This record gives sequence, structure tokens and C-alpha cells, in this order.
Amino acid sequence: MEDRQDILNQFYNEDCDEDTRLLSKHGKVEFITTDTYVNKYLKEGSKILEVGAGTGRYSLHYAKQGYDVTAVEFVKHNLDVLKSHIEESMNINAMQGDATNLDMLEDNTFDITLVLGPLYHLYSRKLLRPRPRRAVPV
Repeated sequence: MEDRQDILNQFYNEDCDEDTRLLSKHGKVEFITTDTYVNKYLKEGSKILEVGAGTGRYSLHYAKQGYDVTAVEFVKHNLDVLKSHIEESMNINAMQGDATNLDMLEDNTFDITLVLGPLYHLYSRKLLRPRPRRAVPV
């Protein structure tokens, strides 16, 4: 069985154009809806952490608005796309990292954390193994 890194890299490098998906009609509706809710919690000077930033749709949007953004992305290809869109005026720190281990980030640093996509990518081999069945008395 391939590990999570191999599966996700193959998917995002070969099978999925994340930028196109996010700019589709469905992606635009998702973005507008999510942004409406997120804006209710943002205040001037908010520090935002986005875990699973993908190609940066949300991180770049909030950095353009003047927020201090830290974007963590697992897939190198997506991170490279995100970094290619960073403008000099943006306060954004984009780094490769795994949502299951954010030790490189200081605790109590962010005002809001966005985890919009990676939840379905988070699993462990232990969870994938079938559980032994217990004998049921007859």
C-alpha cells in the first residue's frame, strides 16, 4: 500500500488541477460562502493560519487584504503554485508541512485557523487496518 505522501503527490501532481477546481462555478460558490463566514471572525490585524492551503486560494486572498497569513501545505506541487502567486506586498509565510504535526508553529500565535480541505486526507495506517472481529455468542 502506498503511503499518504505518495498518494497525495500523485493525485495533485497528475490527476487534479486544484486551481481550475477552485475557479469553477462550484468552487466560486464554495469560496464566497466560506469567505462570508470567515469574515465574521476576522478583525484588523488578525493572524491567520491555513492548514492544507493547497494552491493558496484562501491564503492569498486574505494576505491581499492585509492579514498576516501562515499557509501550511503538504503537497510540494501545490505549495510551489501558492508561492508563485505571492506578491511582494503580501505578509504570507508559506511552508511545507503535515497537518498531523504542526510542531514548527508556536502555540497561541494565531487568531483564526482554517482547515478547509485536508480533513479527508488525514488518516493513519492503524485506522485503515480492519479491526479484528469479536466473537458473538450464539
